[in-house]
Amino acid sequence: MKGSKKAISDFNKGYNCAQSVFSAFGEKFGINKEQSRSIAGGFGVGFGRLQETCGAVTGAIMVIGCKFLKGNEWPASKEVIYKKARDFVEKFKQRNGTVNCLELIGVNFGTEEGMRITKEKNLFREKC
Repeated sequence: MKGSKKAISDFNKGYNCAQSVFSAFGEKFGINKEQSRSIAGGFGVGFGRLQETCGAVTGAIMVIGCKFLKGNEWPASKEVIYKKARDFVEKFKQRNGTVNCLELIGVNFGTEEGMRITKEKNLFREKC
């Protein structure tokens, strides 16, 4: 199964966006699903439901770091990783208009009303 399909499958099982994206690709880098889900656990819904940077974006940036870090060559790999991360964010913004979870979803999950609307309209499935 392709990574994107794995991510969607995990998201549909209840894992957050960051967990779903990072765990779909983590095994390629020697990080098992449980470790990936643990590492990415706090990044969901824009950093612990703060609705800041989208969890799918943070999960993807974790994958970029794994893919482009060459051994212990952090200083040498840093600029490559930063550029790849910036390029990814720019493409995401072009496609979606923003990387901000609140702006993407359009509902504040920090309120009871926001959570009610999210559930009623199934926004996690419709927007994420």
